[in-house]
Amino acid sequence: MMTSPHVSGEPTDHVHLVNRATLTAACLAAGIFVVDVSTPLVADVGVLYVIPLLVGALSGPPRFLLPAVGVSSALTMIGAWAGPGPSPSRATANRVIALAVIWTAAIVLSRFRRTWLALEHRTKDLGDVNYALDQSAIVAITDIRGTITYVNEKFCEISKYSRAELLGQDHRILNSGYHPKEFIRDLWVNIANGRIWRGEIRNRAKDRSIYWVDTTIVPFLDDRGKPYQYMAIRYDITDRKHSEELLREQAALARLGEMAAVVAHEVKNPIAGIRGALQVISSRMPAEQRDRAVVGEIIARLDALNLIVEDLLLYARPRTPKRVLVDLRSLIDTTSELLRRDPALAGVTVRTSGAPDPVSADPEQLRIALQNLLMNAAQAIGGQGTIDVTLSADADGCRMSIRDHGPGMPSDVREKAFDAFYTTKHRGTGLGLPIARRVVEAHGGQIDIAAAEGGGSVASIHLPNVRQAP
Repeated sequence: MMTSPHVSGEPTDHVHLVNRATLTAACLAAGIFVVDVSTPLVADVGVLYVIPLLVGALSGPPRFLLPAVGVSSALTMIGAWAGPGPSPSRATANRVIALAVIWTAAIVLSRFRRTWLALEHRTKDLGDVNYALDQSAIVAITDIRGTITYVNEKFCEISKYSRAELLGQDHRILNSGYHPKEFIRDLWVNIANGRIWRGEIRNRAKDRSIYWVDTTIVPFLDDRGKPYQYMAIRYDITDRKHSEELLREQAALARLGEMAAVVAHEVKNPIAGIRGALQVISSRMPAEQRDRAVVGEIIARLDALNLIVEDLLLYARPRTPKRVLVDLRSLIDTTSELLRRDPALAGVTVRTSGAPDPVSADPEQLRIALQNLLMNAAQAIGGQGTIDVTLSADADGCRMSIRDHGPGMPSDVREKAFDAFYTTKHRGTGLGLPIARRVVEAHGGQIDIAAAEGGGSVASIHLPNVRQAP
């Protein structure tokens, strides 16, 4: 259990403080008494006993005041009788005034001490609450313009920015571009009108990683009821959002798997039968007959439809990888040759560097993933140019980077690139990259797409060592 810095070491310091305050008050009282009984002063010195009362009341123990008042009163009366001074009647009158001053001061000091201790206790409570909040939540304070004036350590940890980089900025530095303008506008309208806002926000850290926070923004209001600053209290819910996304994806895949079974039975088998019949008809046609080209075009369209059905089945019903040792460089070379057989991509050159050790993988599944990634890169450069493939090994496994030199993907397209059925092309199912991701993840690896320096995009695949594979 963590100890609050506001209470650590407090008892020992308090004991020393009590001893010093009591000793100081006693010395002052003794000094005043000596002066009182030995010096014939015109003015009475009894009121000076207020000074040790003040010292002890402010810094001494809680029960100091009452005994101290009694001692001070006794010393005042003893000084009146024992010391030289004016006539007894005058001395008595002076001492009565001194006693009234001492007791009045004691009453005032007692009330002041109670108020002071209550304020001190309240301050300590606020300090403890602030400490607990800093340990459990992501906290930021901004002025009415949204400029950040305070962030705690957890804010810096999750955002990957230092405190110096955040102070003076506004929260647009964390904007992931996920939320529409209406969402942000509604947030500002609520807090600007003094209302508390609650919601879930997706932010982007300094390293470009995405994180989700459950957010409560509290406006602090002035005497006119107008906000003068805002406090945002956040909690990291990235893991929860990831789990929710996986559950939605699994539910969608279950429905897709049911549909794929129907498609396989109702579409794939008839396609095969129609294609076979057309091939027979085409083989019986004279070579010079014009209708033979039409039949060939129909067969090509059926082949394209069959590929779409196969992609759907592969994505919806992936099989467990059958692992063997695979030479990645050789696999990339053979996949590149298949790519160049497409007349539209004949002008593409795949330049491979690096030769890591063979990895444990399913060669057929890995070929499908590489084919989709290379096809995507080739289309990005318009079927003309060079694709750079870099292979490297590290302590955890093998890494492949496939870079094109095209115009690059906008950030919003990159974020959705692995979503099923999402595509920016006129033709295509939007399953190529999602299939590649499912194949890589089935091997225990990771895949991502980022903007490349100098333009273009780079797709990175990391495959773990055999001992780390699932």
